[in-house]
Amino acid sequence: MKKISFKMMAIMAAMMMCLSAEAMTEDVGGRVIDAQGEPLPFVSVALLASDSTYIQGATSDVDGFFQIKVSEVCCILRFSYIGYRTKYVDVKGMEIGTIQMEEDQAMLSEIVVKGQMPKTKLTGNSMITTIQGTVLGKSGTAQEMLAKVPGMTLKGEDLEVLGKGTPIFYINGRKMQDKDELKRLRSEEIQSVEVITNPGAQYDATISAVVRIKTIRREGAGFGFDLMAANNQNLISGYSDPSSTLNLRYRHNNLDLFGMVNYWSWDSPDDLRITQSTFLKADEGIRNILQDTHTRNYWRGEGMNYNLGFNWQINDKHSLGARVERHDRFKTYYNMWVDTDNNLTGRDLSHQDDHTHYPYNWQGNAYYNGQVNKLNIDLNVDFLTDKENDDNQIDVYLPEAQTMQQNSHTWSRLWAAKLVLSYPVWKGQLQAGTEMSFVKRQSSSAITNYPLPSTDADVKENNVAAFVAYNANLDKYGTVSAGLRYEHVGFDYMDNLDAENNMTRYQDEFFPNITWSKQLGPIQTSLSYTMKTVRPSYSALNDHIIYLNSYTLLQGDSKLKNATMQEVSINARWKWINLFAAYERRDNTITQVPMAYNNEGIMLLKQANLPDPVRNLAIFLSANPTWGVYSPSWTIGGQKFWNTMTFDDPRSDTGKTDVTFTKPIFFFDLNNTFRFKHSWQLEANTNIQTKGDVLNFRMLSPSYNVCFVVQKCWLKNDALCLRASISDVFQRSVQDVAQDCGFFYGVQKTRSRSHRLDISIRYTFNAQKSKYKGTGAGKAEQQRMSNSN
Repeated sequence: MKKISFKMMAIMAAMMMCLSAEAMTEDVGGRVIDAQGEPLPFVSVALLASDSTYIQGATSDVDGFFQIKVSEVCCILRFSYIGYRTKYVDVKGMEIGTIQMEEDQAMLSEIVVKGQMPKTKLTGNSMITTIQGTVLGKSGTAQEMLAKVPGMTLKGEDLEVLGKGTPIFYINGRKMQDKDELKRLRSEEIQSVEVITNPGAQYDATISAVVRIKTIRREGAGFGFDLMAANNQNLISGYSDPSSTLNLRYRHNNLDLFGMVNYWSWDSPDDLRITQSTFLKADEGIRNILQDTHTRNYWRGEGMNYNLGFNWQINDKHSLGARVERHDRFKTYYNMWVDTDNNLTGRDLSHQDDHTHYPYNWQGNAYYNGQVNKLNIDLNVDFLTDKENDDNQIDVYLPEAQTMQQNSHTWSRLWAAKLVLSYPVWKGQLQAGTEMSFVKRQSSSAITNYPLPSTDADVKENNVAAFVAYNANLDKYGTVSAGLRYEHVGFDYMDNLDAENNMTRYQDEFFPNITWSKQLGPIQTSLSYTMKTVRPSYSALNDHIIYLNSYTLLQGDSKLKNATMQEVSINARWKWINLFAAYERRDNTITQVPMAYNNEGIMLLKQANLPDPVRNLAIFLSANPTWGVYSPSWTIGGQKFWNTMTFDDPRSDTGKTDVTFTKPIFFFDLNNTFRFKHSWQLEANTNIQTKGDVLNFRMLSPSYNVCFVVQKCWLKNDALCLRASISDVFQRSVQDVAQDCGFFYGVQKTRSRSHRLDISIRYTFNAQKSKYKGTGAGKAEQQRMSNSN
């Protein structure tokens, strides 16, 4: 009996100890930041016993927050991150507070010497690639470097996220407004790049991809600057395009002042060959109108950009700042010769001399970042206003001499604000906030001596959004991120010439997203679902008709509907190999469709919504190894659309015909970098695109671009660098595109003169990173304001 009692007492004591330990187990959270005060994502947080025995681990999220269960016997947290000194913190309560990591200069120097391969981590809906100290950090401009980052590619002059299209860019939390800023930013200044393939609820519902660039923090105070000068020589036409950028910085205690002046010029000549066949009903049966057009375009631009701003780091938990930008363009004009042979009038010859004037373009951002106890506050206010006047003189020489004058005027204004609140809850971070944008746009157009109606319209659009998102680390079950965004959009269209066209509509929409990610042995994986929308650009919502030539007109549509997209995607990464696949359904897809303007063969290229859903499958495989001095960056993949469209066709018995666009298109990005001693670097890069269908266009010819680069740097930390590159070596950057629309079949063959020699030199003195933390608001609206038909 005594033995039984003793056993029972031992069992009860053990149970009480377990319950006591469980009762003392608490969730401890905090935030990890760098020396500048910006959040450090994906820092490894290890829970250690007093004897340094490993117990469990966690990882900081994209905003630097972490949470981990601890007990009384667990008293040490270890924080480690590549390029930073490992830090140990005693656990003394439920809230650790802010952990500031320090850069390990010795480690960074060693990394630079070895030239190691880029380190990419897949987590949730994004991939973060370390740039500093890798071969990517010696790749010229940010634009050249981003084309080699896992998950990205370069299509002509535009950077795209694989399978997602053109992203929104952020630099140190500030939304990039001018895409040429990537040509002014050097890869040496970039610490890391985050490619977000499934933007959460905190981003506008129109944003399908986000790229966040974080630059390097340089030690030291006082005055610093960097100067870059370049010349881009067109090896075919002989045009010379110089550019230069001066960045100025001054730092004293917790105050940063910064400014920039940039001059640029650009010449863009190209040749187009357009053949058109239009079938119309006629008294004698069916008439086939044939046109063969040769177009020579020449665009010339020259301008300057300026910015000025400050950042005040009040303390570790509070900072504020402001930034103002101005973009000037002068001597900007567009020259076009159009020579057409047709079976109606014989020959049509015209010339257009188009001058665009930009009286002003101002942009501004002010922000506040703060932390009150566990609550993190991020507030941004944005302003944008610009004006554009376009004067186009059209001289028709054949078949009859005629002069027309087409003038258009556009004025835009935007106010926007965004508030994001973050708070640690349970095993993760809860985010909630609101974003508001108020847009007003006025536009008018008129043409003389041609039977096209004049237009004069005002557009107002107000978007008020609210969102909530939660990111939780469920230990062995992985990490889950989920969000919901609500948007209320009010759209007013006022036709000042015809009140019958006035329109007001309101839309209330919800946009969910969810991502699950987990480490499966050596493989990082994530699975996502998201719903997005595409709103037409403001220029596409304009009903005015633009004259292109005697038989081709261009028009938007004020009644365009928003398109919606639903997508399921999967991402997996093993060592230096990454696989991405996404399946998407699009409804009310917005695209350009040819329509008959009259019975005389004049075509109207009109923005329209497709009546049937379009489906799209994209698969891409990327590899980014390093073997000695050789660091390749390869991406292969393909995209297949399922799209069937019904068109009028007088040749058909039913008067209708179905056209399908289902041929897949494949892409090959083969970038090769050789990093040698004494800061020598050679590159051989190739971009290939095959034939195939994209939405409702047929790519009839393959295209490839081969580029060679040589680079040499001198002085400490490679402060002085000379870089020379030759693009489109074999002059095969061509594009033959067809539109098959039943009654109409057209082929456009474009020969861009992209065979260029680019030489640049860059010098940096006392470099240091701006601490500007503005993230911006109303960015999707700003992009729509800048989009053209």
